[in-house]
Amino acid sequence: MPARLRSGFATYFGNNGFHCDHVVTEYWDPARGWLFADAQLTDPLIAGTWKIDFDPMDVPRDRFLVAGKAWQAIRVGGADPRTFGLHPPEEGPLFGEWFVAGNVRLDLAALNKVETLLWDIWGTETEAGQELTHPVRELYDQVSPVVGDEVSFTEVRELFEGHEGLRTPRTVLSLAPYNGPREVVLR
Repeated sequence: MPARLRSGFATYFGNNGFHCDHVVTEYWDPARGWLFADAQLTDPLIAGTWKIDFDPMDVPRDRFLVAGKAWQAIRVGGADPRTFGLHPPEEGPLFGEWFVAGNVRLDLAALNKVETLLWDIWGTETEAGQELTHPVRELYDQVSPVVGDEVSFTEVRELFEGHEGLRTPRTVLSLAPYNGPREVVLR
């Protein structure tokens, strides 16, 4: 069964309008197309705590936004970038446009079979909470539709291979909380 990781933001973790950084599996159903599955929600304790009211093997697309859709919601739809991240702004710096751009990069990499840790960052904006420049915003405006709900593998591959700032380099900055920020060389 074809399956792939998708990086994005879940609205079902009960944070009153906050879109929480998350990863799901997207799998192919011959009758219905690509569907989201969230294995974490199959744990009764988690499903009960967050009052999950849908099938974890069919997460609604309005409850999990792939990173490209999240970027578009901010840039075109007027969504508040402060409502996207690892946690709300009052709990630390991992939120906002900068964070969503990183998830777009992670999703693009995963669609190209390069699955890094969620804590790994690379590209032009590697400082937490960094203000994005106009050219960087324009780049993600171009990338976001390609890593949306409908994926063209030709476009995904061309973007990944053709742009150094999007392609995963040999060395990334890992922000894993258990090791602190450090450079990691990928195999």
